[in-house]
Amino acid sequence: MMLFSSAEAVDYKEEIRPILNKKCFKCHTGPKAKGGLRMDASDDFAKRIGGDDPLIIPGDPAKSILSIKAGLPSSDGDAMPPPPARERGAEAMTAAELTLVRQWITDGAKFEAGSADASPATSPTTPATGAAPMVAEVRTWSNSGGGSLKASFVALNGANVTLRKEDGTQFDYPLANLSPESQALAKQLGGQ
Repeated sequence: MMLFSSAEAVDYKEEIRPILNKKCFKCHTGPKAKGGLRMDASDDFAKRIGGDDPLIIPGDPAKSILSIKAGLPSSDGDAMPPPPARERGAEAMTAAELTLVRQWITDGAKFEAGSADASPATSPTTPATGAAPMVAEVRTWSNSGGGSLKASFVALNGANVTLRKEDGTQFDYPLANLSPESQALAKQLGGQ
């Protein structure tokens, strides 16, 4: 089952990593990686997917720094690669590469292939410190694109719903991107 995708999931190893290797690794590898962002080591990169200092927000490319900065015009000082790096031969992602990266983020930014519910090795979001893990009914959630996911409801936080996949990984997903039925369910479970 896909993480809110109606098409076949994008494969990190075969499709995304080669793009990052070609377009990002020049600056974001090794112990002296620019901005402390090391993308060549999966464990280091996974720490920036979700969590407290996210480069990628699974399910939401519009709020993911990687997607935002890679999509800025080359004249923008915040664009990746930055203008000075472009002068030294660094290349920006093509429109097709950026679309594929955004689809991978939409699909949940998972590293493992072949398992639609697989996620990067990130620390799952946990309830408030000291709180016991919540046990909730696993339901089928669908998005406006026709994709679906089995997950339990955790919370409704403003414009986002927090869901927990069957493997225990939690993530926030924009409420507006859910199907009308799943939006209604999230609001009902969130007490709205």
